[in-house]
Amino acid sequence: NFLVPVGGALIVSPNSNVIESISKNYPGRASASPMIDLFITLLSMGLDGYKGILEERRRLMGLFRQKLEGVAKVFGERTLDCPRNTISFGITLDNLIVLDDGKNGDSTKPGQKDHNKQITQFGSMLFTRCISGTRVVPTNETKSISGHTFRGFGSSHETYPHAYMTAACAVGMGEGEMNEFFVRLEKSWKDYRAKREKERKKRQKQEQKQRSDSNVEMDIQDLVISNN
Repeated sequence: NFLVPVGGALIVSPNSNVIESISKNYPGRASASPMIDLFITLLSMGLDGYKGILEERRRLMGLFRQKLEGVAKVFGERTLDCPRNTISFGITLDNLIVLDDGKNGDSTKPGQKDHNKQITQFGSMLFTRCISGTRVVPTNETKSISGHTFRGFGSSHETYPHAYMTAACAVGMGEGEMNEFFVRLEKSWKDYRAKREKERKKRQKQEQKQRSDSNVEMDIQDLVISNN
């Protein structure tokens, strides 16, 4: 992360043939804008300035993890244990979509496709509320691109059993911005759960009404039969 808009990438390989092969696939398609932005950014900051924000990121890393663990505890989730990744942190989304057990009259449970859709809608909510830098990954997502099938699309493992969200303790972020991030994240999480609960109750009410109407219709039919 070099504090510039996304649009470029560094490609590193010990095999020069790999670099050459990749270069041939993108002749003239790469924009110079990211390199110019990076050049201007580094010149304006200087070496000491850039080292300073790297040190600040290292200082915030522990606080970031603690706050994410706090959010996980509030919503019955857990943070992912990835000790070799000190920039991007993950949290499960196992309880984001509450499934009714049918005891309260709601026997409708979303299938895998609908469940994944609801999970990704949470990511959309975060984006529209200016909570950027997060990535929401559903479970068992499969996509076919140019004849190739990708299982567990978007995930780090094709059979990973948990939906999860990642967030980065990125270079350039201040402590105030980090605190605001978690305030917005927790509020959005609560709002999303409240929205889903409202939809569940509405669906439950509709099912109850349908059953009631069906019972009334059966009673009328029984009455007509008995009168005859």
